[in-house]
Amino acid sequence: MPLRALAIAFAVIGLAAAIVAAFYWWKASRVPVTNTNASISDASELYILAAQVAFNESSRLNGIAAIWTGAAAVLSAGASVLGVL
Repeated sequence: MPLRALAIAFAVIGLAAAIVAAFYWWKASRVPVTNTNASISDASELYILAAQVAFNESSRLNGIAAIWTGAAAVLSAGASVLGVL
């Protein structure tokens, strides 16, 4: 019986980790590019810089999401193994 409870706990924690990962994937897809007041012809570098800042933030959030996804996969695999025992 204790292994079954442990398997259920791993599954629930794995589900929670997957939900956190999904939240970070969603956040990474919603990073806005900050608009500038300058026209494109006057300051195209500002637009490129704003896009780079947004890409960097999206990349950071994707990295966090990947870590949570890995944790969810390990916990789910552990729940599966414990469920078989």
